[in-house]
Amino acid sequence: MRGPSTETAIPVGKYLATLREYIETSGAAWVEGELSQHKSSRGHWYFTIADESSALKCVMWKSRTQYVGFTPEPGQLLRVYGSPTVYPKYGNLQFDVRRVERRHTTGELQKRFLELHRKLAQDGLFDESKKVPLPAIPQRIGVVTSGEGAALQDILRILRDRFPIAEVILAPVRVQGPSAAPDITHAIEQLNRLTATRRPDVLIVGRGGGSLEDLWAFNEETVARAIFASKIPVISAVGHETDTTIADFVADVRAATPTHAAQTIVPELSSLVWNIQGYTQQMHQTVISRISRLRQQIIQVTESYTFNTPINRVRDAQQTLTNYVDLLNEVLNSRIQTSRHQVELLNGKITALNPRRYLTRGYVRLERGGKVVRFSRELDTRDRVSIHFVDGCREAVISD
Repeated sequence: MRGPSTETAIPVGKYLATLREYIETSGAAWVEGELSQHKSSRGHWYFTIADESSALKCVMWKSRTQYVGFTPEPGQLLRVYGSPTVYPKYGNLQFDVRRVERRHTTGELQKRFLELHRKLAQDGLFDESKKVPLPAIPQRIGVVTSGEGAALQDILRILRDRFPIAEVILAPVRVQGPSAAPDITHAIEQLNRLTATRRPDVLIVGRGGGSLEDLWAFNEETVARAIFASKIPVISAVGHETDTTIADFVADVRAATPTHAAQTIVPELSSLVWNIQGYTQQMHQTVISRISRLRQQIIQVTESYTFNTPINRVRDAQQTLTNYVDLLNEVLNSRIQTSRHQVELLNGKITALNPRRYLTRGYVRLERGGKVVRFSRELDTRDRVSIHFVDGCREAVISD
């Protein structure tokens, strides 16, 4: 038989502390499973999620459970976000949960969708007679979407390219999860409460594509009623063209995608300027033609026998003619001047927004990955960048 081991043993507490430190370095993750057990104590939740082969004990502290918005029930499919840890007192592995979400089956969601659709239809929220047209040329555009999503970047890019003189008012919200519907509802209501000088002329409410559950915030009754109550016209832009939400039925206009929404609400500035110039020319020709017809009519009258018999009537008519011509010339010159001034203002704005204007003055435009770099903190060592000059582009690498 062997004698006692001479190796130094590690105390249980120290070993579990080391094990805990090692496990916690694995980082946070989303885990999905069916709730099998759930217990609440002093606001803390202790529960277990499982699948066909394994089970995971979880804990969620009171400081986080109070913001969940629902109480988990056995049999529910949950997605939890957190990190693993070891409870030293008993040596148990448990999952420290920071966020928890319910997962619904497609059948359950479709049933809820149809029930709410019937209810809101009966309440008149889908009536075409209550929808209002979008403004032809909005000066301020409100956008209710995620502040970090690709949908926002698509909207801003289209608005900047088509109509850069419009002001964009962003109301960043969560567009997925339990807090999304309250966020969206609050944002719509807050934008409607702005003063007339700050209130947007139109609202884009939406997000990028996703599953039915991902888009579910736009199927909530609170969001639908906020859109219906909005004094500002609303265009919904949720998901892809094949996605349909309750928000689409309630909104004044439904866009297939966020990009399509931006294209719908603003005209192209260049086309607008061209139309103004065309209308100005057309108005000028119309006024000139009318003056010519009036002059011809007056000449015919003044040359008639009846008109020329009393000399005083002739003089009066000549004076009247002069007055009409002067008045018409004043009106014509005033309208032409006003139209020219409007065209000059628009051309000035277009010129001021032209990025090549600054390149001719010795400035350069720095881009990384096709995006303009505005701050030095956006660049890391060895980043490849493009330097745009007035006569071309050169590539460079950031060294320090």
